Amino acid sequence: MPIIDGGSKITNYIIEKRESTRKAYAAVITQCETCSIRVSDLAEGLEYYFRVSAENEYGIGEAVETPDPIRVSQAPTPPENVTFTDVTKHTVRLAWTKPKHDGGSRVTGYVIEAQKKGTDQWAHVTTVKSLDFTVKNLNENEEYIFRVMAVNSSGRSCPRVSKPVVIKEQSSEPEFDLRGVCQKTVIAKAGEDIKVEVPVSGRPKPTVSWQKDNQALKLTQRTMIENTSTSTILIINECLRSDSGIYSMTGKNIVGSVTDSITVKVHDLPGPPKGPIKLDKISRTFIEFSWEAPENDGGVPINNYIVEIRETTSQTWVEFSSSIIRTTFKDSVRSDGGKFILTATNVGGFAKHVFNVKVLDRPGPPRGPLTVSDITAEKCVLTWNPPADDGGANIEHYVIEKRESSRLAWTNVASELQVNQYQVTKLLKGNEYIFRVMAVNKYGVGEPLESEAIIAENPYVRPDPPQTPEITAVTKDSVVLCWGAPASNGGSEITNYRIEKRDRISLRWVKCNKRNVTDLHFKVTALIPGHEYEFRVFAENAAGISEPSPSSPFVKATDALFKPGPPGNPRILDTTSSSITLAWNKPVYDETSRLLWTVVEPKVQALNLKIMKLLEGNEYIFRVLPVNKFGVGEPLQSSAVVIKNPFTPPDAPKGVEVSNVKKNSMVITWEAPTNDGGTPITGYIIEKHDKEGIRWTRCNMKTVTNLTFKVTGLLENHRYEFRVSAENAAGVSEASSATVFYKALDPVFKPGPPLNPKVLDMTKSSVVLAWGKPIYDGGCEIQGYIVEACEAKAVADEWTMCTPPAGVKLTRFNVENLKEKQEYKFRVCAVNKVGVGENADVAGPILPEDKTEEPDLDIDAEFRKLVRIKAGGSLRMFIPFKGRPTPQIKWEKDGGQIKETAQTETTSSHTSLVIDKVNRADSGKYTVTAENSAGAKSETIIVKVLDTPSAPINFKVKEITKESVTLTWEPPSLDGGAKIKNYIVEKRESTRKTFSAAVTNCHKLSWKVEPLQEGCSYYFRVLAENEHGIGLPADITDPLKVSEVPQCPGKLSVVDVTKTSVSLSWEKPIHDGGSRILQYLVEMQVKGSDKWSGCANVKTLEAVISNLNPGEEYTFKVIAINEKGKSDPRTLAVPVQAKDLVFGPDVRPVFSNYSVLVGKDLQVEIPVSGRPKPKVTWTKDGAALKFTTRVNISNTAHSTVLSIKEAAREDGGITTFKVLRLKTGAEYQFRIIAQNRYEGAKYDFRVIAKNAVGTISKPSYNSGPIAALDEVEPPKFSIDPEYTQTLIVNAGDTFKLDADVHGKPLPAIQWFKNDKELENTIRCDIKNTDNRALIIVKDAVRQDGGNYTLQLTNVAGSQTVQFHVKVLDKPEYKIQICAINKLGVGEPAV
Repeated sequence: MPIIDGGSKITNYIIEKRESTRKAYAAVITQCETCSIRVSDLAEGLEYYFRVSAENEYGIGEAVETPDPIRVSQAPTPPENVTFTDVTKHTVRLAWTKPKHDGGSRVTGYVIEAQKKGTDQWAHVTTVKSLDFTVKNLNENEEYIFRVMAVNSSGRSCPRVSKPVVIKEQSSEPEFDLRGVCQKTVIAKAGEDIKVEVPVSGRPKPTVSWQKDNQALKLTQRTMIENTSTSTILIINECLRSDSGIYSMTGKNIVGSVTDSITVKVHDLPGPPKGPIKLDKISRTFIEFSWEAPENDGGVPINNYIVEIRETTSQTWVEFSSSIIRTTFKDSVRSDGGKFILTATNVGGFAKHVFNVKVLDRPGPPRGPLTVSDITAEKCVLTWNPPADDGGANIEHYVIEKRESSRLAWTNVASELQVNQYQVTKLLKGNEYIFRVMAVNKYGVGEPLESEAIIAENPYVRPDPPQTPEITAVTKDSVVLCWGAPASNGGSEITNYRIEKRDRISLRWVKCNKRNVTDLHFKVTALIPGHEYEFRVFAENAAGISEPSPSSPFVKATDALFKPGPPGNPRILDTTSSSITLAWNKPVYDETSRLLWTVVEPKVQALNLKIMKLLEGNEYIFRVLPVNKFGVGEPLQSSAVVIKNPFTPPDAPKGVEVSNVKKNSMVITWEAPTNDGGTPITGYIIEKHDKEGIRWTRCNMKTVTNLTFKVTGLLENHRYEFRVSAENAAGVSEASSATVFYKALDPVFKPGPPLNPKVLDMTKSSVVLAWGKPIYDGGCEIQGYIVEACEAKAVADEWTMCTPPAGVKLTRFNVENLKEKQEYKFRVCAVNKVGVGENADVAGPILPEDKTEEPDLDIDAEFRKLVRIKAGGSLRMFIPFKGRPTPQIKWEKDGGQIKETAQTETTSSHTSLVIDKVNRADSGKYTVTAENSAGAKSETIIVKVLDTPSAPINFKVKEITKESVTLTWEPPSLDGGAKIKNYIVEKRESTRKTFSAAVTNCHKLSWKVEPLQEGCSYYFRVLAENEHGIGLPADITDPLKVSEVPQCPGKLSVVDVTKTSVSLSWEKPIHDGGSRILQYLVEMQVKGSDKWSGCANVKTLEAVISNLNPGEEYTFKVIAINEKGKSDPRTLAVPVQAKDLVFGPDVRPVFSNYSVLVGKDLQVEIPVSGRPKPKVTWTKDGAALKFTTRVNISNTAHSTVLSIKEAAREDGGITTFKVLRLKTGAEYQFRIIAQNRYEGAKYDFRVIAKNAVGTISKPSYNSGPIAALDEVEPPKFSIDPEYTQTLIVNAGDTFKLDADVHGKPLPAIQWFKNDKELENTIRCDIKNTDNRALIIVKDAVRQDGGNYTLQLTNVAGSQTVQFHVKVLDKPEYKIQICAINKLGVGEPAV
């Protein structure tokens, strides 16, 4: 918000934008009430200025503007394809490709970070601009991960992470990189030098040998081989045609051998064509002749032939054509055009004919160079020359195209250009561009002429603000402003001054000038009389508008009193005898002396004052007024003074010299001017001129007061000259004489000595040395370091090189194979491309010896605290250690071994533990122990995995009723690193597969699950929940049936009594409690005793109680038992006395008539009862039944059985058996009918074989008598045991009833429900087959419950099966409403 609100509340803000290439602002929003806004719909990659103005009830206030343009862009996408191009034991080289999108702003660099295995910290490595980098000083055998981020003006991209890499020296086969040799072929002209450098890789460094055409290459002064650490070089000086051939190179190391080859082609002049020349055709208008190609084509195909001609009378050959491919001109090219002279000669003389041939073609490229000048951030000027070859037609116009150097596509800039110069606009600041120009004639577009790449950026900056404006010539509606020029014009000429005014009663600045103002004064008009105004001025150059000048004092717009100037040109127009008519012009200036005084300084303490900001050429009068505590005294007035500069610009500086030349900078020094113009020199202007350009460019944007200046930003290998100008208060001097041209290159010398060489470590046979880089590298890259050793007691210093001849890249080296108990001296020197630099000695003689050191573990501070890690993440513990000798490392968890999924890795300097995808079981105390002969050291790291809880423990069922189940449990053993918030209890019916929640926010360790469906079986489980989620469930393995103890059994009755036993029977309980009856407990009580004792456990509805005392009276009770417990007992109403009972015989046969087929067996069992046991006798047709081997009688305790085998016709009749010992006697008759063969006779069969001859064999054995009768079997069925009990179904479920069916013939199948035959409906689907009866009822409702009957019928009889179904559903009610009046209650409505 504004600091000053103008005395009124801010009502809204106005936000405006403008592109940096434009000068006018456009409104974004005019009614913004907040202090922030998102500006959308901007063009990506463009730069914008923004400004905000506050508005209150008095108007719009002053705007605040962004000082610099803002590029509309975002962070780039991540770099692509981070790969490893080389790995050594201390370095790794990374390479990557550019991001797919730069976010709308040029990528300025790439940030590289590294992470050691076992730690989560990323370490910054460097920031580079290239697409590759070598990371140095890595620890051998350690695993690293690297990531690369692209950076633009909007920030960093997301990182692109590399694969893990172990830093160790790698062994690999030799490999030759011939990508730099195009198609493995080297082409050179005879006499030129050939130099082919082939990169060689391989670990260890391979040895390379060369062959030519399968023969060992002979090395001469012309043919040489040079091998470096990374390449092999073939050099052939002044090559000959005989040097052509196939050159093979073979690289060998311990890993293997590789051979590759290149082809060298030396091109030379071709030999002479083979003659003689054949004259094929001769006529008076032409000659056609031919020849054969040369035997030696010089190594390349013959492009063309040069035909020369001479007259026979002359010795001078004249070139006839230089581009003939054949003897006739077909497919002519532009160079075929010209003047042809044909000369024909015979004995009569000769004749000549001249032919002018003109070949028309597209034009050639414009003549270069294509010069790019006047480059700014938005535009540049292209200049070129017409083509040398116009293609035989006039050049119609030119086409200009451009492309960014990072792209391949060309964009059209201008296509109908008639001139050789063009200004290209709409360039993007900071982008690098390439331009090309093509000439066009009527035959097409010619070849292009391309420019060098240029960067679109301004060679200048915005100017400094102008000096404070001075107000003169005030009237009631205008003032005249004067101001001083800016201290610096920013390197570009001031093109305009922008004047703004502000009324004291307003907060808004208003622009005064509509046209450009280049003078240092301006008359502001259209002021409101009586209002007070202040003014400010902006300077503008090609780079933009400056900051505003300091504001002028407020001045009131009112007319002042002035003495006018003299009228102009007085003259006599007419005269008479008594009058003269005069005429004159208005005064040129009517304000020769102002009557208004301007206060310069109100509080001057001294007796002198320097007055600034006067206008040169104006005349001023000054006055001084004394002031004391009583007021202002009389003034002292000066005479009129004309303001003019008494100084002159200085002379040019001299003695300009250039020193400290480098590839991108030079230091310029000079001497001060001989004459400073009468005023001190305020600064110097240094300018440079590139030899390839035409403009002088200013080097210093700020004022330089010293006599030396470092010029930076030079282009390598470019040549520059410099000049210097001096500046004082009167202006800028002439430029000094230009220096000679200097080439921007780094000077190269031998490097200085390495810094501080010292011993890092040692054993009895080795010493590890380390040193720093030299302070001075000689102006080029250090290529390596050489380490030398010398025995300390040697008479003469015999230094031995310890490193390879090329040196080592790192700043440390392990000197091995030293003699025990021998002192050594060491020294180190640096190597660059110039040579070996000065050496640096290691202090004192060194005696190698083994050191012992107790183990020490360097635990990171993070691991000393509680280590928390989310489940699913990776636990990486990286622990450096030290000790002599190298300690043995052991990892433990909670005092035992770590699990198999934990990966441990130990090197000579560190150990690491990695567990990927950790879970709650990985929580605990991890102990790492380092032990060697010097001692042992242990550290403990406590790890807590933030995960969901484990399963609750001791999950039990506390109570079950017919409607509820009460569950209890204990908290989980692992809480997942966070407090248990609540528990979730879920249930699932045993017939379903998914759990449903019973409660989701339980804060207790028990829960009563209700309501439940009685008789249904349920699974239950409980889960704990913390802030990380829901944990593992604790389950009940077996389903629980929701039930309670059954009701007491039904009617209890005595079936039989003897003197030692009582037979009891009872009915099922009306309700089984929701759970199947497991058994019945029978208890008895002797009369006169209070004690009940168990006497039987049975599963049926009857029991025989034996071993009773004769004559005793007993009372009995029966208890039903299910899985929930015992029911209430059902007690016998009266006691029973143990004694034998006497009652008459009773015979109750099932049928009175029985039928059997002749030859079949018959067995009839008839129940018989009575006390004492009746005697049973059988008769047939009134006579005693005769017992034979076929007819027999057997008696059991409760029945008599008649058995007839192979029934015959005579077995039919009435068989009577008399039961004796009856009180009154009872006789029963039965009829047995034997069936004869009326349904089919008996047959005997045999088989005789007959072959093709007709011979008949003896017959087979007889089959025996076979009756021709249909087989008959009454219906039978078999059902699942669950159907013997009542089938309980939940409403909405589907149930089925089925039975396997047998019988001969196949029985008819019928289904009945409550004695009514069922039919197929949408919900009731009857699917009967020959051997199966099936009914399926879908979406069961309460009305589907009841008794279902299956009836099977065939000629042999019928059979029925009963099914009982109970459908459990919510209770239903029927409501009826009756009306009542005084007469009574009316009929109900349902």
